[in-house]
Amino acid sequence: MRIRHGGPDDIPAVLALGDEAVVWMNERGNTQQWGTTPWTGNEKREATVRERAHGGGMRIMADEDGAVLGALVITETPQPYVPAVDERELYVNLLLVSRRHSGRGIGAALIDRARLEADERGIGLIRVDCWAGEQGSLVRVYEGYGFARVQEFTVATPAGDWPGMLLAMRTE
Repeated sequence: MRIRHGGPDDIPAVLALGDEAVVWMNERGNTQQWGTTPWTGNEKREATVRERAHGGGMRIMADEDGAVLGALVITETPQPYVPAVDERELYVNLLLVSRRHSGRGIGAALIDRARLEADERGIGLIRVDCWAGEQGSLVRVYEGYGFARVQEFTVATPAGDWPGMLLAMRTE
């Protein structure tokens, strides 16, 4: 497995990871986090992935045959619904791991890549936000990567309120 810079050629693979995640979540009864429709064909999701693919912060975990196992998007710009900080930060805007390859350390390796890039840029703070429903199961995944809870928040969406958690880690 290797991690490489991603770009526009990776858009279909990242959308497929999103599609796979929606199916998996829906099978578990989670229809609130990302809804029930695939990312592929969803104009808003496709636009977001296109923007991230062109933004320079996409990292792709691929196997020796080039198959995409996971994707990470890191930027120095947080999501607009989280409070700003008074220092530079690296923000995890997206982390997706193929459900078929779950348990192989792909998510942890991608977060380690974010840590490395933060160090290389002289940035001591990495933040991420995630869905906090299902008794915080995803929050605990990020805590397992070394993040600590910062604050809960709620994002109002047309489908209803989306409970979130902001997490952070120091790289220093």
